[in-house]
Amino acid sequence: MTPRRQRRDDGPAAPKRGLRRSIRHDAVDTSDDDDQGPPDPRREPGRPPEILLRKLKLAEALARLEFQLRAHAARGQAEVLVVHGKGQGSAGGVPVLGPEVRRWCDAHPSLVASWREAPLRWGGGGAIVVRLRQP
Repeated sequence: MTPRRQRRDDGPAAPKRGLRRSIRHDAVDTSDDDDQGPPDPRREPGRPPEILLRKLKLAEALARLEFQLRAHAARGQAEVLVVHGKGQGSAGGVPVLGPEVRRWCDAHPSLVASWREAPLRWGGGGAIVVRLRQP
């Protein structure tokens, strides 16, 4: 007969199989309440709503762009941020979506009043701000 191990009294017993706790369960937040880190740019006041087109195929991206721009115009939204990416994942690193999105906006003056490149904090060369015509 083998001797049974005695449990040491330096903490709670390990949970039974299937009842294990996460490593983070007993974690303590040691961050300062004053230091919340950099502000989330998506919550910046005055930032328009986004349409995300990154990593989509061209046909799918243009269909989503038109559908969502029309929906934002119907809601009376004045501006929309269209994030198309910089094309670094494209074949040869040549951007595809950016130039096509800009061409599409130029070809639809009944919906798009104007567009401009987004400020750096909103995506710079990887995004445009589209001003919509109000119905």
